[in-house]
Amino acid sequence: MTAAPTTHEGDPGPAIAAASAALSERMIAFRRDLHSHPELGHAERRTTQRVADSLAALGLEPQVLPVGTGLTCDIIGDGWDPSRGMVALRGDMDALPLTDAKDVSYASKYAGVTHACGHDVHTTVVLGVGHVLVDLRNRGLLKTAVRLVFQPAEESTPSGAPDVIRAGALEGVREAYALHCDPRTTVGQIAVKRGAITSAAVKVNVNLRGTGGHTSRPHLTADIIGALGSIVTQTPFLLSRRIDPRSGASLIWGRIAAGSVENAIPRTGEVGGTLRVLDVPGWKKAVAVLPDLISSIVAPFGAELDIDIDPGIPPTVNDPRGVARLVDAAERQLGADSVARTAQSLGGEDFAWILQAVPGAMARLGVRPRGVAEADWPDIHQPGFDVDEECIQVGVRVLSRLAATPIHYHDPLPAPRTPAERGVADHAAAPSGGKR
Repeated sequence: MTAAPTTHEGDPGPAIAAASAALSERMIAFRRDLHSHPELGHAERRTTQRVADSLAALGLEPQVLPVGTGLTCDIIGDGWDPSRGMVALRGDMDALPLTDAKDVSYASKYAGVTHACGHDVHTTVVLGVGHVLVDLRNRGLLKTAVRLVFQPAEESTPSGAPDVIRAGALEGVREAYALHCDPRTTVGQIAVKRGAITSAAVKVNVNLRGTGGHTSRPHLTADIIGALGSIVTQTPFLLSRRIDPRSGASLIWGRIAAGSVENAIPRTGEVGGTLRVLDVPGWKKAVAVLPDLISSIVAPFGAELDIDIDPGIPPTVNDPRGVARLVDAAERQLGADSVARTAQSLGGEDFAWILQAVPGAMARLGVRPRGVAEADWPDIHQPGFDVDEECIQVGVRVLSRLAATPIHYHDPLPAPRTPAERGVADHAAAPSGGKR
């Protein structure tokens, strides 16, 4: 790991480095325990208890969220000025419905469930920050206030960030930050981007109905197959003429089903896909115009249809000041070569809801071992995904430094807004099987 730069008297850097180094083996063991016992979204009971017990042992008072999993915990420094607001640090807790393919001692003990997205690391990093900040407070070096947010159900629909907001976890919070494991970035670094770092992710499902009939008499029924083909080919094109091209709307179909024999027009058919949009205005407009577009495409075929558009989540939009704070924390704590740049991902991330409520930023946390080519290390959401565990101490040091650094600008505290207040209705759907 890169050595920390020279610090001046009163700088918390040396204490952060020492505390995080002393914690390293314990945090690696904690991460491996979580990895061995993964839990899906809305079911993270053991994980919640393990985190709560660790925080309570420090003399803190963790509060489980009203939904029953996930928790928050405040750490208040000496002399903190409440008018400056708190910093929230989020770690998501849930695993994925995949079978662990790794041959390691800490492989998942549960068939069909594994931490293939690094949420075990995210949770461990935020927990480690809690340990470091308590150590700083005991030394009289913490002058800020921090809320640790351990969020359930990031991978699910509905996701857990709105539950965090509804529980009041952002009240009094001025900024919010998160790290996300990234196998494209080398361990020892974080990777940052101003503006949107992920895209909006919307689920689109269309079901068609007709009377059915013989392929020799298509004029006597609704051509379900023809209508599905038109939806698949025309909707993305027409959408591109209704949305500003700078929004980068991309509608890709992933599922289509209809019919069972060659000479019969089926009675029903369905198609489903995901819409990705790079900015918030484009996301909102696409969700609004898609129903009319699809209806107009189907109308000539005479089929009845049901359109289910789950608005999903907006892009995760990083505030420039939040990115600057992350960069400053990393460079001061780890050195000038600890920060890289990253491109916007088309994946979805429900930390977006939190950044719609308060400013802040998400950064990528490098997890690929030094000297290993990107093509040779498993990507997230793959059964063999793993991390170089040095990333835990890197994340702890960066977020601890950021959390211990007072906010110097004086904007009024934001008022957190619920999803409904942002114009997006709460929606209930079955848990999804993977990254949006």
